[in-house]
Amino acid sequence: MATTLRAEAPKGFDVVQPYHLGITASGTYIGIWHLNNDVYVKKEDNETETDDGLEKEHYEQYLSGGDDFKGIGFSFGISGMRDMGEWFALHANLYISLRHRFVNAKEHHWRETEYYVGDSLDHTENKKGSKGRYDIVLNYWSVDLPVGIRYKAPRGYFIEAGGLFAYIVSANLKVDLISLDFHSYAAGLELGVYTTIGKTFPLPGNRALELFWNFTCGLTPLLNDRVANYLYDQIRPREWLAQAGATLWLF
Repeated sequence: MATTLRAEAPKGFDVVQPYHLGITASGTYIGIWHLNNDVYVKKEDNETETDDGLEKEHYEQYLSGGDDFKGIGFSFGISGMRDMGEWFALHANLYISLRHRFVNAKEHHWRETEYYVGDSLDHTENKKGSKGRYDIVLNYWSVDLPVGIRYKAPRGYFIEAGGLFAYIVSANLKVDLISLDFHSYAAGLELGVYTTIGKTFPLPGNRALELFWNFTCGLTPLLNDRVANYLYDQIRPREWLAQAGATLWLF
């Protein structure tokens, strides 16, 4: 006889076969890490010869609020599980996911000019200011494949840990009324690690309902090197996800 789902499998759920298939859905809260508050759009250094001497100018233009670039999302797809004895199982999901991030960023500029007479610094002038605020929205559609090992504790509880492989299918960036296809600047593949806790409730007809809470930490950047064409620094934001969801095991 095949192994059961747990050491004491609930009556009515997979007491005869080790393979399980289900449908799953979850809601997501998205955070960002490895992203500084200030994102530089432009930096310039210029020198100008004048009748009085030399002027050296340094100019910076940047957006603040990058660390608030959070959002929400959802995932839906199928789940598969293979029992590996009474207490462990190999679990994999195949999701279609949307990640919706937004922030109200403020644009700043700073200019410092040094005035030289001969080789000596005569005086320095600084000018700072702000140019306004912008609503920035970034939407990603991705295909996610989390794969992990599950420990099946008594009374239907479980703990799981594994890795995430996500392929970004499309990305759209909207700054106020301007919308851009951002896919060519997104990383093609995102890698991460996750951990899950939950509980399984048996249902009639060899089915079960599973409720879970999941935390995922992205390990690779969301943007590729091409974004440096528009941003002075090659920013390397990574994301973390907190998810709550449910799986209906069909068998």
